[in-house]
Amino acid sequence: MQAAAPLPQRRILGLIFLTVFMDIIGFSIIIPLFPHLLNHYITTEGAQGTLIGMLSSAAEWLGGTTTFQKTVLFGGLLSTLYSLLQFIFSPIWGSLSDRYGRRKILTITLAGNALSYFIWIFAGQFWMVVLTRLICGMMAGNIAVASAAAADVTDEKERTKGMAIVGVAIGIGFLVGPVIGGLSTVLKPIYEANPFSTPAFIAATMAVLNFILVQLYFPETLAEKNRAQHDSKRPSVFDLANVESRAVRRTSFANLIYQIAFTGMENTVVFLTFFLFAYSAHDNVYLFLFNGTCLIVAQGLARVIVKKIGQRGVVMAGMILAIIAFNLIAFIPTPTAELPIVSWGKSVFYVGMGLLSFATGLILPSVSALVSLYSSPSDQGRNLGILRSAGSLARVIGPLSAAFIYFKTGSHQWVYLGGALLMLPALWVVRGLPDPHTVQKTNS
Repeated sequence: MQAAAPLPQRRILGLIFLTVFMDIIGFSIIIPLFPHLLNHYITTEGAQGTLIGMLSSAAEWLGGTTTFQKTVLFGGLLSTLYSLLQFIFSPIWGSLSDRYGRRKILTITLAGNALSYFIWIFAGQFWMVVLTRLICGMMAGNIAVASAAAADVTDEKERTKGMAIVGVAIGIGFLVGPVIGGLSTVLKPIYEANPFSTPAFIAATMAVLNFILVQLYFPETLAEKNRAQHDSKRPSVFDLANVESRAVRRTSFANLIYQIAFTGMENTVVFLTFFLFAYSAHDNVYLFLFNGTCLIVAQGLARVIVKKIGQRGVVMAGMILAIIAFNLIAFIPTPTAELPIVSWGKSVFYVGMGLLSFATGLILPSVSALVSLYSSPSDQGRNLGILRSAGSLARVIGPLSAAFIYFKTGSHQWVYLGGALLMLPALWVVRGLPDPHTVQKTNS
């Protein structure tokens, strides 16, 4: 029997893009729902003896007397729980894919995600929501495995192109997912005990379709002869100190600092709009569309700007914009009984969020490009993996830190001022980076 001809690289990269895109959509559908989801369980199930009742008592002991304070803290805990499990399990799934192949591990993690979303459909109690985040976090190896598959089918010269396809899929997925989540709240719940069962059903459907896509069309990209060459099951950021290039170490560290500030904002922004503007999940759709548009515009302009000021200059410009954005949002007064939200607050908020999204569109691709340029051909894949792992660590630190500050102070201002302050050491680190073209010549 004649063996099937291998699929062309372009088609495989397209399948990788689609797999990551659908995975991120399913994951991010819950993002605009967090304040309303947590508020629902606190008000309907916050009695003694239940999980959320015990958490509410703990929050009150820590000084959180209002439902809003509790939703902020619990939102940070859920986000950190997911990110911590992702941080731990991603390298494990990546290592298993080195041994058993990409396709097999992708089918396992996608099946796990589908299971978690199906449990969410019937989550009449809060402990079931926590269980879904536990399973989803443990199965969050899809991005690492998909990135490895992209590396399998690209040579050293095209490695950045393969990583960029994964990055673009993540970015667009994070735009589309929250929009779907917000719009789906106006639909009738398919399970009465859970008012969020419809977005859960959509997320489950996406996961099942993704599973079928991989089963039917996704080829195995890792040849038998290349399997199990290494067996690292720890997050690669712990190898940062062993990286030979000082420029790669400093760039990854600057990325870690920026991502801590950004993920702290990302985790609290839906609570901020809920508190300041009484936004519903449906209202947040327009915010996510606006943010996504600004990010896409920035990524489009980045190529032009890079030609004039270089990758390092683009990162510095983005960080300066982020400092301005964080300060603008922090400047909006916290409403009180005596002083309701000021009329200009929403306009300033959208200007700040637009600048922050634009800054992110400049920073993240350019940071990856810098690491690629600072790396020798033999270290490029490893160093990009360390950069991604640093971002995962930031998603553990940022959401919980921001949520706790918001919880203790009752104000968004300290969260966003903290983000602006974090930008200063990150900017200082980037400012001291060498010219990447000089380093590239040294590495060649």
